[in-house]
Amino acid sequence: MLPTAVVVALAALTFQPVTPETTAAPAHVFVRDSSAPAWNDPASGTEHDAGVRPFAQNDPPSAQLMNAHGAPLKVSVAEWRSAKGTAELVPTVGGGTQIRAAFRGLVPNGRYSLFVRQLAGRAGVVLTPADLTGTADSFFTDGDGSGRVEIDSPNAIPSGAQLVLIYHSDGTDHQSSPGNLGVTAHEQLITRVP
Repeated sequence: MLPTAVVVALAALTFQPVTPETTAAPAHVFVRDSSAPAWNDPASGTEHDAGVRPFAQNDPPSAQLMNAHGAPLKVSVAEWRSAKGTAELVPTVGGGTQIRAAFRGLVPNGRYSLFVRQLAGRAGVVLTPADLTGTADSFFTDGDGSGRVEIDSPNAIPSGAQLVLIYHSDGTDHQSSPGNLGVTAHEQLITRVP
């Protein structure tokens, strides 16, 4: 009798909003605050203009989000926080991982990419495209802010790594780079691989 190939789901994951509590870093989206000084974020290397600051959990839901230079993202705090997503990780025969992810409540007609976030020794936190090359990890949402992506990664996604969904406010993906965090790239949702 021939052996039967069995594919077992590695994990079913639920995404959470990116907050300092879930990532130890902000989502790189901002609100207007006339008292906020200009500053340079050492983690992302992004210069933030005076008059904007990272949004906080106690900001009003109607507050409008913007990038680090004050350009509007055309989404409110409440809309940003309402995003949801799930992913299923399935091991592939060659030792890789197939990622099937579905999202809703994202920025309508927005460009998004799925990255793997992990610690890399002295380099600190590193963001790598989920497919390793950045050629098949991006998608546009529909007019309701829903989107799906199916990615074949040639490598297994390591336990303890995080999948992070990045919104590209400039409407383009940046292939192997997430883009300029806080300016064109904004981490919205995250989940940890068990």
